[in-house]
Amino acid sequence: MKKLTLYAIGLLAFVSCQRPASRSISGASIVKEGFIDCFQAGLQASGRELWCEASAVLYDGQNLTLANDKDMPNNDAAVFYWAYSETDMFANKPTYLTQNLLKTSQKYEDFALAPNRSLAFLSTGFDRVKEGSNEWDGYNALLYWKVGADPKNIQPKAAHLVAGEKFSMSLRSALSKALRSTDFPDGMPYFKVEGFAATHDKLYFGIREEGKKYDDFKYKAKVLTVSYRFANDSLMISTNFETLADIDIASLEPSLPKPLALSCIEYDAKRQLFWVLTSMESETQGNSAYLWWATEADLKANKLTLVKDRSTGQPLKFTHKAEDLTPVGSNTLFVIHDDDRNRSKIGDQTRQPHQAAYSIVAF
Repeated sequence: MKKLTLYAIGLLAFVSCQRPASRSISGASIVKEGFIDCFQAGLQASGRELWCEASAVLYDGQNLTLANDKDMPNNDAAVFYWAYSETDMFANKPTYLTQNLLKTSQKYEDFALAPNRSLAFLSTGFDRVKEGSNEWDGYNALLYWKVGADPKNIQPKAAHLVAGEKFSMSLRSALSKALRSTDFPDGMPYFKVEGFAATHDKLYFGIREEGKKYDDFKYKAKVLTVSYRFANDSLMISTNFETLADIDIASLEPSLPKPLALSCIEYDAKRQLFWVLTSMESETQGNSAYLWWATEADLKANKLTLVKDRSTGQPLKFTHKAEDLTPVGSNTLFVIHDDDRNRSKIGDQTRQPHQAAYSIVAF
């Protein structure tokens, strides 16, 4: 009997160790917030003062890289980085990348990192095309590159389903068809990708908006998925696109402000779960955002778990338009905010045009 009891205890311990780490998320805290100087104050682009509307962030184990959804002047791309540090990282000026494909792609929305940290992805919004012209093709790009010791030497490529494309227009067409509906049986005319994630064999596209056109759409929290593989230094994307999740945020948490829509999806390889950000922007209610997590099975069931504030038990709330996040430690997330051109506040500090707000979340 004693041997049996010891065996049972050992078995329970083993099973406990195999459970996804996500089950241990009982609450979180925003432990730090601040403003980042993305570039020098007063920088001009096309005769106007440039705003830092940072929309994507990636920690690759060495560097913290941000992407702005507005174009930079001169030869700089809207992608810049710091050598990561937990202390005074932002006291230093960032290094801007200059690769042509990074420069000519436009309106970046989300970074992702393959689970083995060898491959980085950067997605644009895929939210605009110009019929009969390739002028706006750069708004439709999924870029990828091998992660290297020196980011200045990376060689980004554009993912595509048709050989010879400069950007990813064929991928946009596939996404449109995957989003087709009764109202739009030939494909969704307008949509906006604001989230992107990658596991070792699947890509995930988070859809924030879909509808007839840019001023006639519905806010969404929808996730599309497709298989991929990386071979011969090229990303091979399958054609098996499907809707993984179509989540009604208002029904999940009726007490939260409306309308909340997806602004980020990120795969956490260590915890084997997806982090999701939902946000809203309102002239009357201001900016706000919330953090959620889900397993892939949860997403298939249209389920998300809202992260609560550890100290109050209330939903963990950002008073900014949270756009992307990246794990920077075993129990820490770095969240970047795109407050557009709002002069948001943190304590007694007011955001300036050359700055972006960020938050550090510990759980």
